[in-house]
Order: sequence, then structure tokens, then C-alpha cells
Amino acid sequence: MTAAPIARSDFQVSGSHQKHMESAVQNPSRSHIDHPTAYRMWFRDLLWRAFPAGSDAARAERAARVLDVSERQVRNWLRCEHDPKLRYVMAVIAIAGAEVVFK
Repeated sequence: MTAAPIARSDFQVSGSHQKHMESAVQNPSRSHIDHPTAYRMWFRDLLWRAFPAGSDAARAERAARVLDVSERQVRNWLRCEHDPKLRYVMAVIAIAGAEVVFK
């Protein structure tokens, strides 16, 4: 036995309910929170915690040696210009300590 398809016209939705439904599903590009930037800032803060240094140049040099990436890559992370791969996130979490992640 097959069910008949349900037509969109079978549902009656009031105008106010329709607006509520539309506002519940927001367009991510219009969101006031920029998730990629927030993630990058979180990772930048984690780098600061894992590699304390007097300057970003010293921090980049130190982190680059430990993570086996270029200093330029670390500077890009510190400026929140690039997303790190998961392996680098996990390595920095391990260095910074898991308690930092849960704060």
C-alpha cells in the first residue's frame, strides 16, 4: 500500500506562524556570530596558552618547531586567517592541557 503524496496546499499556516518558522531557521550568512572566526579566535587563544612568549614572532617560531609547520602558518593562525587541521588542534590541546579546553 502506498500513501498519496502530501501537497503543500494541504497545510494551513497563519502569517504569524510562517514568520516565526522563517526566523527559527536563519540564514547562517546573516548570523551575528561568525562561527569560522570564533573557531579561529579560540584556536589562537589556545596557541597563546600552549606557547607562552613575549611576542607573536617568538610564539610562531616556537610553535612551528613543535608542530612541524612553517612560522608563516603559525602567524596565519595567530592572525585568524586560516583554519587549522584537526591534527594541529589536537596537538595544541595536548600541549595546553585538556583543562584549558573546558574553561
